[in-house]
Amino acid sequence: MRTWRNIAAGLCLAAATVLVPASPAAAVSPGTPGQVAFIRGGNLFVAEPSGAVWQATTGGGYLWPRWQPGPGGGLAVLRHGDLYYGHYSSTTHTFTAAQRLTTSGSVGAGAWSPDGAKLAYAYGPNVYAPTIYIADFATFGATARATVTRVETRLSPAAQRLADRLPKKQARAAVLPSGFDVLHDSLAVAWSPNGRWLAYPNGECWAIFDDCLSVLELGTGEEWWAAAFGGGGATLDGFATVPAFTADSSRVLWTQQTRPRYEPDPQVGPLQIMSAPSTGGAAVQVGANWEHSAVPSPAGGSAVLVTAGRNGKAWVTLRNGTSRTYLYQGYEHDWQAV
Repeated sequence: MRTWRNIAAGLCLAAATVLVPASPAAAVSPGTPGQVAFIRGGNLFVAEPSGAVWQATTGGGYLWPRWQPGPGGGLAVLRHGDLYYGHYSSTTHTFTAAQRLTTSGSVGAGAWSPDGAKLAYAYGPNVYAPTIYIADFATFGATARATVTRVETRLSPAAQRLADRLPKKQARAAVLPSGFDVLHDSLAVAWSPNGRWLAYPNGECWAIFDDCLSVLELGTGEEWWAAAFGGGGATLDGFATVPAFTADSSRVLWTQQTRPRYEPDPQVGPLQIMSAPSTGGAAVQVGANWEHSAVPSPAGGSAVLVTAGRNGKAWVTLRNGTSRTYLYQGYEHDWQAV
């Protein structure tokens, strides 16, 4: 059950060692919501607290910005499939890349540790069974590169006992059913604000299910799954991606889409945002069907940023309970914590 996890070939990294287990990063208190970074037309945009919205890049190819915690304007962002680290200037309103972390073109949105010193990300080469890496920026400077380590994991004892009782995984279909969203292929990672957990798609549970969302406890290296589809006796096909944790780390949110497995003419359902306790438990839906990519407020409470459709366009939208406020035309947003 271990061989499918060791797929690191093809990455150009400054250094690579096995980390078993990873140490939790220092936790910080929930922050004040700051700037919102998002993508529109392939470029990075930043909405500042004043309400001004600036286009921070040109040339296109940008995806999935993630703010480094704190007021310094640090950002991890994908461009043409690779992960870059740089800074957004509130003076010039531009983003400048300082370091290219990967050259594989098969990387997902990164996740910062709560103290901003480390960046976790997933490398494919596709959405199936990615490998998780952590880049340590403690020695990063003008000439020094971030040190990168690979994370090794195992199922928790409770998850392993359940896995041993489940039916054997059958071969998955090579092509997703028509109607499934491109978010299925997201390799986005989330790091809990208390520093305790990482969430990402298709960890150890991929040996049992066709698609699943893993939660790793960094202090032990043990995983369990928050959602799982196909194989293992699951009654639904589907996927669960783009995880995010609430400011108090008590819940993990994700985007999923499902269809029944055993109906004669199974219908594909809508995208939905789900929320469940970080340590496992029943999931509930957040917001409306077709909203996706939830990012909870860094200050806590029920406010989340989601992507929602409006007049045929994607909008970064504030969802608070039953209320919905359209903010900026765009998608793949992140909410800065300062």
